[in-house]
Amino acid sequence: MTIAGRNRARLVAICIAALILILSLISFVGIVLNGNLDNSLVTGTKSAESSGITEFILSLLRNNYNGYAVLISILAFPFLSLGFLIFVYFTFKKTHAIEISFFAMFTLCISFESIRLVFPLYNFSNIVLDSIANLSRLVYFFRLAGIMSIFMAGIFANKIITRKISSVFFFLFFISFLICLSMPINNFYISRYFLSDIKAGHSYIYLFLIAALLACVNYFFVYITKNIKEYLFAAISLTGALIGYAILLYTSSYTLLGIGLALFILGNLSFIKYIHSYHIWQ
Repeated sequence: MTIAGRNRARLVAICIAALILILSLISFVGIVLNGNLDNSLVTGTKSAESSGITEFILSLLRNNYNGYAVLISILAFPFLSLGFLIFVYFTFKKTHAIEISFFAMFTLCISFESIRLVFPLYNFSNIVLDSIANLSRLVYFFRLAGIMSIFMAGIFANKIITRKISSVFFFLFFISFLICLSMPINNFYISRYFLSDIKAGHSYIYLFLIAALLACVNYFFVYITKNIKEYLFAAISLTGALIGYAILLYTSSYTLLGIGLALFILGNLSFIKYIHSYHIWQ
């Protein structure tokens, strides 16, 4: 794929992320206006003597579960996706870096976390059980596809396979689809993260963790074999970004939300910077 072709593909990804962001904002407003999140059910009954500001501060200090913190973390994904895609587009507009295309795919995949907004939007119990399973499986599909994209980015950084990446994307999504299709989804229960859990899902959790770990190891391996210091910093940055990503996925309070956002944003920006600083001279 040529640089011009990749730029066109990234523009399409930006348009998709922008559309998802608009739909997410509409859903967020609908959830808030309809009062579909009753925080007192999960954080305890609000004290009559406490003001809203006091309750907010206590929530931060106690690190209590807060449904709106989960809601904001979900809404943050399409914002981050669109922002990073635009940043990648302009940073690598004239730079040849094949692994950044896989990073861009990961960035697009995270925007689909907003599918979880469907559950509070329709007030949980109003959704058909089969739809709960299908929507949850779709979220897991994009999570796995995103992590696998990061993993493939590290492989391409080693320059050991073809530059024709379109077929690699199809294969990646096909494998992710088959894995997610086999997931036993508990459609009778929606967790406090607005998603159905996987029954006996330890093996799938290990799959996600190993793919993420190997993605970071790939970049460290490039540093070891080729002595490219930018890839060492890229590996460290990617590790921080993926830790922040995991925290954002399972945010339950404003404290975790802040930590996750900081790690994810700084890690990704640093990763893009170091990859670009190497490839700009190639």
